[in-house]
Amino acid sequence: MRLTFNNARVWRYVMGGAGKFVESGMLIINDYGLLFKAMDPSRVALIEFQIPRESFDDFEINGEVKIAINVEDLSKVLRSSEKDDRISLDISENSLTIVLERKGLQRMFTLPLQVTGEVEAIPELKLDLKNRFKVSGTALYDGLSSIEDLGDVLTLNIGEEELRLRVSSDLGEAEVVFDTGSGNLIEYEVSEPGTEVSYGLDYFTYIKPVIRISEVIDILLSPEMPCKLSMDLPQGAKMNYYVAPRID
Repeated sequence: MRLTFNNARVWRYVMGGAGKFVESGMLIINDYGLLFKAMDPSRVALIEFQIPRESFDDFEINGEVKIAINVEDLSKVLRSSEKDDRISLDISENSLTIVLERKGLQRMFTLPLQVTGEVEAIPELKLDLKNRFKVSGTALYDGLSSIEDLGDVLTLNIGEEELRLRVSSDLGEAEVVFDTGSGNLIEYEVSEPGTEVSYGLDYFTYIKPVIRISEVIDILLSPEMPCKLSMDLPQGAKMNYYVAPRID
């Protein structure tokens, strides 16, 4: 089985972010494409990374395959990748071989596969999130970067025509506003104005590199519910990222 994707940087950032809070994840490969799922042990964050079949340069499979991978080990391999690297996955019964190719030079890394049963089953999430804000990846990256050093809790305040990101601590308070007037809010659908919900800020900073390369991001949320970031990534890849709210 062999899969080839023409942008290793996407893999590098997704696995690098996941590797900061999970040890293992599941790769599911079938006729539709590839799906990677991982959830942290405390059940605060969940990643779903998808690449459709048509986005691969090579896609040679025999039926559906599910394999468990060590996310930290894969992340270490991918740290050497660059934007113009091609990445190939060769999957055998007991190992996963990652081939990174740049300007004709191939680097090969082989990792042992885990037993599938060692990875906890990850549930399907069906959430009724009533508020949606669409922003560019660059805008959200810049917003998080500007406030992340002032606290550990990120509060999202839902306005009628705006979304406010707020962090506060003994050092002070910082706030970023996404609205149509400033041009940093592309679309919005609001059903619960005047409400807010708080999350651990670390879980957003973990995936900042993925946010940065996202074309657009849908932020979906409701009070006392997980926040969902739905990201459109280069070459047809997508990532859904869920963060559970803080319970004080």
